Amino acid sequence: MFADILDSLNDWASDEGLRVIIVLDEAQELVKARGFDVLPVLAYAYDNLRNITFIITGSEFRVFTKFLKLNDPESSLLGRAYVNITLKPFSKDQAIEFLRRGFREQGIEFDKAEQVYEELGGNPGWLTFFGHRALRVGFDDVLSETRREAIDLIRREICNFINEGRHLVERGYLRILEVCVGGCRWSIIKKALEAMEGRELNNSIVDSLIKALLDYSLKRVIPTYCPTS
Repeated sequence: MFADILDSLNDWASDEGLRVIIVLDEAQELVKARGFDVLPVLAYAYDNLRNITFIITGSEFRVFTKFLKLNDPESSLLGRAYVNITLKPFSKDQAIEFLRRGFREQGIEFDKAEQVYEELGGNPGWLTFFGHRALRVGFDDVLSETRREAIDLIRREICNFINEGRHLVERGYLRILEVCVGGCRWSIIKKALEAMEGRELNNSIVDSLIKALLDYSLKRVIPTYCPTS
């Protein structure tokens, strides 16, 4: 049925000279759907429906690994080209301006943007969540509430990511996160992993573990390996 709807939308867009944009937000939640796999339909649309474009957003960890399965050779989307857009954290100045402009659009001159940044960092999603909640219920308690929710979500997503690993991979992720709480260098990471394993590790193994964390935005280089906000 979904494929039929897409066919009809594609035909309509073709007749009108338009393009249909379909946004799947929090797409990782679709893995919970029972008895229906949407990936073959997306692959069909990619191959045959030239007037339809999909924008897929959500938790980076699970969108890539659990939903799209882009690294799975059995995924229906294997080999299909895609554009990956990563929305990086704002700088302090960008975050403050983002908040001020957002509140100004609602007729409010907001003077606590710096305080919000110090608590939440520059994550655009959490800044937006804070602004939305503050407009609805007021500033009091919203900042601490947003921070609690952000921490809970980060914990869940880190656990989801780590639980997808196996043996050295799983323990390696945890060890890197522990070692790099305050920032660390590649050599320190390697020594910590080798101490954990009780043996020398090939550089490529260390690189692959670090790359996975970087790819999933659990770490960033500034200029050494440091936790994100």
